[in-house]
Amino acid sequence: MTRNTAKKSKTDTGGKGCEGAYKNLAVQFEKVWREAVRTTTGGMSKQSHFRYRDSMTGFLHFCADKYHLEKLANARSKHLQAYVDYRRQAGISEKTLKNDLAAVRFFHQLTGSRNELPDNRSLGIAKTPPGGKDRAWTDEEHRLMMERAVGLGRQDVVLVLLLAHLAGLRIHECARLTVGHVRDALKEGEVTIKGKGGRVRRVPVSPELRVELERILAGREGACDHKILVAPGQKTHQVIRSIQRFIRDHRQEFTDRTITPHGLRHSYAREEFERNINDPQDKQQIKEVKMRVAEALGHGRPEVTNVYLDGSK
Repeated sequence: MTRNTAKKSKTDTGGKGCEGAYKNLAVQFEKVWREAVRTTTGGMSKQSHFRYRDSMTGFLHFCADKYHLEKLANARSKHLQAYVDYRRQAGISEKTLKNDLAAVRFFHQLTGSRNELPDNRSLGIAKTPPGGKDRAWTDEEHRLMMERAVGLGRQDVVLVLLLAHLAGLRIHECARLTVGHVRDALKEGEVTIKGKGGRVRRVPVSPELRVELERILAGREGACDHKILVAPGQKTHQVIRSIQRFIRDHRQEFTDRTITPHGLRHSYAREEFERNINDPQDKQQIKEVKMRVAEALGHGRPEVTNVYLDGSK
């Protein structure tokens, strides 16, 4: 869920009496937030931290407004079920709901609560059928794969997961990036990518992407033509296959879906589209945003963006 979406998710049913309840929960959450950042940095991208924070903020507003919840650790099944019902009434998609719930469960486990929150099935949220059309990764899938890659020392996998998610890069485009490309991107504010058919595109460097690019450069004193993903002596195609195999071999540990590196381009497209749409009824704005997203993905027509938004490619 994007930050704009998070703002819309706050309930407006409470009065001034609810403000105190929310502030109390927010103070408690701030402590949990700091602990989460401290313990998961490296296994979770900065963007995911903030997306989870936005999702949790919406949940806190709901609990304060509807239940006057005083202690964050006291959140339990009835609160989560009511929140799901509320979000559905607001027309929120099942995928966004899954991301919201993943955030709540992620922070809930850091509160020390003895309350066990229900899983998605218990909340009536259907699984995506194996082989289904939706190829975009959920936030939870991305976080768990990142944690697995970090735990097993697969920095190459970590880099692909970050670059595909934050810049919409194809895996072979990640493999082509050099130290010089990263330095230029930080200087110019754009990542220059040579994609399919030799098509060159420029992807804006978001604040979250900038943080990750700076991390990539940290400690790298190699020449500008040194690739960030492929070590000297390695074959690029072998590195790509190894990363694909890692994701294939570990995805079954936490999802029943066939998630692939390419699916992160779908996640990127959706997040960029949602972040830049101010008026969902403005057809001209929608067309312009779709065009910008298509260009960032390496395509030339706004209609192509629809494929990524509905997940059918």
